[in-house]
Amino acid sequence: MTRRLPAGLLLGAALLASVPAFAASAPKPTPKPDAAAGEAKPADPKAQIFQPPPDPMLGVPPPDAGLLPTPEEYLRSGRGLDFDVGDPAFGAFQRGLYLTAFQLALERARLGDPVSQSLVARLYLDGLGIKQSDKAAAAWFQQAALGGDPAAQLQLGLLYLDGRGVPKDRAKAADAFEQAAKWDDRAALYNLGLIYLAGEVRPRDPLKAAEYFGRAAGAGSADAQYALGQLYAAGDGVILDDTIATMWLAKAAKAGHSDAEVEYAIRLFNGIGVPRDEKEAATWFRRAALAGSPIAQNRYARMLAVGAGVPQDRIEAAKWHFVALRSGAKDEWLDDFVARLTDADRKTAQTEADHWPEGRDPKATAAQPLGKAGGSSAPVATGRGPEPEMPPPGLKPNPGAKPATSTAPATSTAPAASAAPAAPAPVQPAN
Repeated sequence: MTRRLPAGLLLGAALLASVPAFAASAPKPTPKPDAAAGEAKPADPKAQIFQPPPDPMLGVPPPDAGLLPTPEEYLRSGRGLDFDVGDPAFGAFQRGLYLTAFQLALERARLGDPVSQSLVARLYLDGLGIKQSDKAAAAWFQQAALGGDPAAQLQLGLLYLDGRGVPKDRAKAADAFEQAAKWDDRAALYNLGLIYLAGEVRPRDPLKAAEYFGRAAGAGSADAQYALGQLYAAGDGVILDDTIATMWLAKAAKAGHSDAEVEYAIRLFNGIGVPRDEKEAATWFRRAALAGSPIAQNRYARMLAVGAGVPQDRIEAAKWHFVALRSGAKDEWLDDFVARLTDADRKTAQTEADHWPEGRDPKATAAQPLGKAGGSSAPVATGRGPEPEMPPPGLKPNPGAKPATSTAPATSTAPAASAAPAAPAPVQPAN
């Protein structure tokens, strides 16, 4: 004969079973027991089943599959606002009522709500509605990070990288990124990949870097896709495979990554890991050139000069050469090409370049940054002056475009793209 527990103990056990456990790492929900033995429990329509794509990293293990917490479970677990209260502070923030958002969020932040603490920190960090303060932002992000908010853990790691409001400390940044990565935050995963590739505060481990890049790339991070493409192109931590490298570079390029657009165009032109296609290469060079990439402007000018993949247009070629020169992309071959033009054509090209992009002050002496372009570019490969219809030298891969060996502090919402980046920059979370 089985013994029955008192009703009070049964009620207490049921309450404890219904409250998700608070943990510093990502929750790993376990299957709940059936309501009655032998009776199938209907599936929860709100539950999200995480199914990793088949072999998303081509050899790098995918994240574990499992049941992800619903937004309601996340809130009730102590990592967010009560599910029946809503978020008036965030609503005010979205409408631009920053002081109201601060006042509403501060009240709940003092009660220990990590999401509200993150919002207060964000307002202090950006100086929205209140006086800007890195120290106050860091303090509130730290509280929210300890409360388990992955967005705060990521931001705290970035503050430690920059030394904003806290002493610069890459080791603590790595710790914070690892906490956020447990929630599969793609920016944290990407930054961890950079840290393990650099080998400063963590032992250098390119295979582990590839795993983090792969998880972030599978989640749609263009920066991680570009970094993973670089690793496969160099065979660093993964097999050397130009086809896989080109595939990841193409994904990053299609997502708007400026450096990837250039690298993918070069591979298309030379037929590296993909069938040779000059017309498609010209399309990608033009896209990156319009986004402000000096190396793309230079390569597109070469193709226009001889009609490779595009109709020949000497004036347009000279224009893009002049535009690239403003950012330091020197090219003796194109210098000689431009010198062979008539004075009228050369003057037309210079005038068009001076007014590019539209609205630019022609008196400006420096290039005006566009999109994610920034920094000076490395000189491109040069050759002797062209004969009347002689094709330009082959478009070689970017000098220095290889996997990073160190990380750089985060300075913007996206890493700067240069012609030959020394290292990808840590990624900031999207607004």
